[in-house]
Amino acid sequence: MKKYLSLALMAVMMLGSAAVVTSCGDDDDEVKTYLLNVNLQLNDGLTLDNISNLKMVVTNSLEQEQTIDLTDVTTTMTVVGGQYDFVVSGKVKDEAAAHATGTASTSVFADTNVTIQVSKSIQGSLVWKTIYTTGAKSGYLKDSYFEIANNSDEVQYLDQVMLFYTSSALTSESAWQQAGYLDRYPMYQGSMVAFPGSGTDYPLQPGESVLIANDAANHKELSGSDACPDLSKADWEIYLKQATRNEVDYPVRDMDDVYYSSFTIASFAQGLFNGGYIIAKCPEGMTPQQFVEDTNNFTTTPGTTSTNLILLMPSKYVIDAVMMWDSRKSEFYGNFLPQDDAKGILSSTSNTGKCIRRKVSKIENGRVYYQDTNNSANDFLNNQPLTPGVTPTSVD
Repeated sequence: MKKYLSLALMAVMMLGSAAVVTSCGDDDDEVKTYLLNVNLQLNDGLTLDNISNLKMVVTNSLEQEQTIDLTDVTTTMTVVGGQYDFVVSGKVKDEAAAHATGTASTSVFADTNVTIQVSKSIQGSLVWKTIYTTGAKSGYLKDSYFEIANNSDEVQYLDQVMLFYTSSALTSESAWQQAGYLDRYPMYQGSMVAFPGSGTDYPLQPGESVLIANDAANHKELSGSDACPDLSKADWEIYLKQATRNEVDYPVRDMDDVYYSSFTIASFAQGLFNGGYIIAKCPEGMTPQQFVEDTNNFTTTPGTTSTNLILLMPSKYVIDAVMMWDSRKSEFYGNFLPQDDAKGILSSTSNTGKCIRRKVSKIENGRVYYQDTNNSANDFLNNQPLTPGVTPTSVD
């Protein structure tokens, strides 16, 4: 009796190429093969030239799989009979959190066509884990810090990821919303910083987080208060070297300071009571510096005579967004799109050394996953204790 090396996918070839079928054993025994034509139906405005790293994983009924790099919407394979499952994935180039995904299954016992519906999906990767800006000692506001976690199952690279702060936390539509700017967020006052790197210099493993300090110092000593954190071992520091104040560069890696709405800015986030916090990334081929040098990303305040130009962050560049609302007030308005952040979290009580912290959704094999529903009111808790020891690259 004939013995075959495998009943796997035989030879998977691109359209127009010939497939090679191999076997061993008696010459009179042959493997029956069929042509399988796979067609991608791109939805949600997706186009082939705006998707990078487009791949298709094909798995047969013996759980044998092959990964194919896709360069066309049509692919032809030569396969043996059986059940086949398809998973298509790719990255939308000009949207930071958008991916192209699609699945399909089919039985093959004759020449067969299968169509895979490929749609856009928003997949969280980097998320704000902790935001602490409300201070631990009255009048002392240098001890703020932020934690960003890799909430995905893949390595994420921090290179050129931007942190954007806006002090907008309003009770009604902003001037930009009233004027029809519904997909961009203005930086009223604040600064934008970015991680350095050329692409893969700063990997963040799944489940890990990084600690970013406004001032990477031991604030227990500087403030004279044990309630203030020791940030001297932070992973990164936001050193605003162009700010017109007595800024100290502590011996911790500096993020790049990319843009200031005012050179009198005292820190990355001045929002003691409120503010919007955005993690963003430019499309492939654009650096943060190129983004802020593009005049199309600025506008004056609509409906006013002000000549001050305000930087606008496109929603499609946003990876994660959090709005912190003033806990002393009772009226709020969602200034972010629901896909970025539907509703804000009330700030922690000021001068009590408490932070807002993202909820844990599950723990698997010791790995923590954080809740991410794009709704800060659901995803965060306020008045939480500071990170124990404020330990960098923590996973607690």
